[in-house]
Amino acid sequence: MARQPIYSSKRSLFRRINEWLHLWLGLFSGIVVFVVCLTACFWVFRYEVWYFTESYQRVPAQNRPFLAPSVLLQKAGAFVRQTEGKTVTFTGITYGSPHKSAFVLYKPSKEKIHQVFLNPYTGAIIHHKKGPSTAESFFIFVRAGHRFFWLPPKIGSPIVGTGCLIFVITLITGLIWWYPKKWTKTTRAKSFTLKWRANWKRVNLDLHNVLGFYAFLVVLALTISGIVYSFRWFDSAYHWLLTGRPQTHPNGHHDDHPFSDTTRTARLYDKPEDQLWHRIRREHPGAPGRLSISFPKAAKDPYEVAINPEEGTIYKTYERFFDQYTLKELPSEESRRYEELSAGEKLYRMNFDIHVGQILGLPTRILAFFVSLIGASLPVTGFLIWWFRGRKSITSSQTPRRQAIAFTSRTAN
Repeated sequence: MARQPIYSSKRSLFRRINEWLHLWLGLFSGIVVFVVCLTACFWVFRYEVWYFTESYQRVPAQNRPFLAPSVLLQKAGAFVRQTEGKTVTFTGITYGSPHKSAFVLYKPSKEKIHQVFLNPYTGAIIHHKKGPSTAESFFIFVRAGHRFFWLPPKIGSPIVGTGCLIFVITLITGLIWWYPKKWTKTTRAKSFTLKWRANWKRVNLDLHNVLGFYAFLVVLALTISGIVYSFRWFDSAYHWLLTGRPQTHPNGHHDDHPFSDTTRTARLYDKPEDQLWHRIRREHPGAPGRLSISFPKAAKDPYEVAINPEEGTIYKTYERFFDQYTLKELPSEESRRYEELSAGEKLYRMNFDIHVGQILGLPTRILAFFVSLIGASLPVTGFLIWWFRGRKSITSSQTPRRQAIAFTSRTAN
């Protein structure tokens, strides 16, 4: 059975090149795009899944202040000594919103991180987490597919990034292919509506063309914002394009944070974590979104305080650094608040929240879910269009005479 060409020779050279690129680049990157988009569908709702499956992260909100860090650290330390028979050094403490539990972290070994969850109002121990939960393990698996195609990161990240770059080209060439030469009533119907009562090949074609058009802008935004995490050169170029200046910390590596004054040998304050806690709370009255205090590990390290005024997004998060001996605040580029940034810097800071669809909360997460689902369907529907191009199905209800006539007609043509 002869197959007809997928593009017409009567089209212009530009159109033929565009269609050739769309076809073969789409076939080449299809499996990567399918996996990346499908895993994105799951990743979008990770917060909701964790909320319902990890009850230890929630506490009833109370009309009283949280306990100071030193109190929670003391209670967590006593609990660990009792359960594990040893004293541990905590590396940080995190507070959430009024209905979230607080937790402290320590490292029993170089590779492991344990967490003790506490009620921030009473100090009661809620949960001792020694590894990822079932839901967390699932999303770790999902993220490994989304970011690295389940390969070692140094191999998988370039593969995913390259697949997404090719996907951007196929989206643009697909839009050009979709655009009709002349707008008529018929072309408008074909371009914007799904003809559900047609045969399956026509429905499949509409799913590819029509849904692809409606999802185009959002899929393009999600894809470009994701390529940032695969290639440093793309991240740097993207940052320069938005802000007009080079990055201070390429790919988010903040290895050059300010250092404490190591000429000092003694700390001037008792319970420095409490001093920082009260200072931050005075400067940020009201309910915090998330507040984390990371403790110094070496003599040169400062206290690092990450402040997020909102819950559910991270683009307003900023970090402040304090000398571990004097608690003097140390200047840093990362201490700039969202409100102090230029328009381009704000957009760059929003990149992760845009990419995962959480920029405006649940509505944009739902949008990202359906758009990612459409993105995952495009390689499938596109492959079916290519594979069955020129084929005409013969139903079993046809008589032998009709089958023979149909076969003769096709071969004659």
